Amino acid sequence: MRAFGFFLAIIAMPAAATEWLQFGFDSSHSGVNPAETSLSPANVAQTKLLYSTALPGRAEGAPVLLTGVDTPTGTHDVLYFTINDGTLVALDAATGALLWSQHPSDTNACAMDAEPCFTASSPAIDPNRRYVYSYALDGYVHKYVVGDGGEILGSGWPELATAKPDVEGASSALAFATARNGTTYLYVTFAGAPWLPDFSGYDYQGHVTAIDLATGAQITFNVACSDQGSVHFVENDPNPPVASTPDCTQQWFTSNGNRMADGDGGIWGRGGVTYDPANDRIYISTGNGLFDANNGGHDWSDSVLALPAGLDHALTSPVDSYTPVNYLNMMYYDTDLGATEVTLVPAPPGSAKTHLGIQAGKDSYLRILDLDDMSGMHAPGNVGGELFIGSVPQGNMIIAQPLVWTNPATGAVMFIVANNFGISASELYANAANGNLPALRSSGPPNWVNPGVSVPGSATSTGGTSPVLANGVLYYAGGSGVLALDPATGATLWNDTSMGVANSTTRSSFHKQSLIVVNGHIYVADNRGTLWVYGGGDEIFANGFE
Repeated sequence: MRAFGFFLAIIAMPAAATEWLQFGFDSSHSGVNPAETSLSPANVAQTKLLYSTALPGRAEGAPVLLTGVDTPTGTHDVLYFTINDGTLVALDAATGALLWSQHPSDTNACAMDAEPCFTASSPAIDPNRRYVYSYALDGYVHKYVVGDGGEILGSGWPELATAKPDVEGASSALAFATARNGTTYLYVTFAGAPWLPDFSGYDYQGHVTAIDLATGAQITFNVACSDQGSVHFVENDPNPPVASTPDCTQQWFTSNGNRMADGDGGIWGRGGVTYDPANDRIYISTGNGLFDANNGGHDWSDSVLALPAGLDHALTSPVDSYTPVNYLNMMYYDTDLGATEVTLVPAPPGSAKTHLGIQAGKDSYLRILDLDDMSGMHAPGNVGGELFIGSVPQGNMIIAQPLVWTNPATGAVMFIVANNFGISASELYANAANGNLPALRSSGPPNWVNPGVSVPGSATSTGGTSPVLANGVLYYAGGSGVLALDPATGATLWNDTSMGVANSTTRSSFHKQSLIVVNGHIYVADNRGTLWVYGGGDEIFANGFE
């Protein structure tokens, strides 16, 4: 009997705790949690709602989680959210109770035209587990102690992220990566302020700032007028008149003989930047604006740009770039690449190219890029050069970050995309008819598409946000609540609709929110400011019985 009791103790012992430190789990924003063991295809159907609770406001990003945090009220696993008004909140992950919150004192820094300012950014936790970083509407990234929220001041903190927070907004998640030089950098990206009536017509510049977490030193790369090096542009007030020539304070284009204001290459994809350890670079995808680098200029809109991950000196251009040949049409019709970031993908067997990324666009297209030479011209500033271009199987724009899954049973590399028209998986393969270049196969097994019934202006019944993969189960949230799918077939393994579903008259409960799956639990905030938590984890035993 004594031996039997010891055996039971081993089965029930919880797995080692895993932490979710930034959007998409890792510095490449893969969306894959490789450490999950509690939830599995065998027991995910038993997942249940543990609790729901109102947040202090709406959080449009994803949470991050740290385990075993010492706080004034004891040791807790802690969830951190950046609320739309720039407040950072820390919650007890087990109960949803508020442990502390922080909001910068300068609450009016972004006030303009009586429009309420907001951010859709997500926080990031320092890999040393001591600090959590969050963007606030005062234009700065703030650094807080994880346990009690005490703010770190000095040595550059809080760090300036934009000199004009009334017209520039941080929509993307904060991200970090440890570069090959051993330095860990925090990256913050900017686009036009989404609260403005027509933010394309205001004076903003898409940019990424890399902050050395050891020293507080920072370098900024600007998408517009990159030749000016590392600089935070100040606001031009008033904005230039329509007769003005293009400059670093406003981008313009001519359509049907009319001069029109447009974007300045905003960076607003969910993950902000993608880190590629293979070449020690970060990638940013830029939105609408002028691209003139092919003619000797220094504007890089509607493009994918590669920068050194160790961004510790000023650059006047990226180290590599990709720009679609139809970049002008993308600008005119708002079908740019900036809504998502590059997804790193393993090369399929037999591929003539081995270092690959896929860029999804608002034009519904998926583009396979050679990350060793994105344009095929061995230099930045050229156009074209993608290895493959094809539409996502379910159609419609792509604004949620995709992910990649390799089927352990077949070795097939599957590219999984969710949007308002549903969710699909396409196989990446080497196309022998085209020189063994990689391509995406979007019909026929083992590919699948799970479309929904279109709901105008909202998510469909099966559409949703950025998916997450953990222990052989695919999760996402959207118009049908929270779902778990078999990534090999798209079959539904579990679905909870407690938060409501979308139909012809009811909007989806989600906008840009994304879930996380960690330690046997699912955490997700909806667009109404409610946190939903499911288990999972130590509530489910290895044999499937509670």
